[in-house]
Amino acid sequence: MKKLLYIFLIVPIFLVAGLNLNEISKTLAEIKSVSSNKVLKFFNANQNIKLKENIKFTSREKANIILFPKKKSNKIIIVDSYKALQNNKNSIGAIYIKKGRTQIIFIEERLKKSGLTLPSSYTKHLFSECQINPICLLSNVN
Repeated sequence: MKKLLYIFLIVPIFLVAGLNLNEISKTLAEIKSVSSNKVLKFFNANQNIKLKENIKFTSREKANIILFPKKKSNKIIIVDSYKALQNNKNSIGAIYIKKGRTQIIFIEERLKKSGLTLPSSYTKHLFSECQINPICLLSNVN
């Protein structure tokens, strides 16, 4: 009886706690290169996450942006946790689940440094470096 109760309590949590793949796909498709009109190419290192829509996928070598890398990379990356976003300066953003909701965060300064931009309609996903790394507030004090 206890096992049955656990199943009824746990299964709905897993069903609700999934990534919102449509929102992720739409947001990634809106990342544009500032300097050129070329279409950005992505590589998804986590094959369990099936993204689609208007995203162009390619091999790791040809990709402009690597999603959820398992090992270090010199390319632009999007990581799968807030902590990884704070620790990895090559990452322009993070996509992860917090309290059952999909979180999509991009760092404005890192996007600019990489020559990328997001439309103004996506400002809810844009954060400054100081919002994720409070120590930068101390370095900005004169």
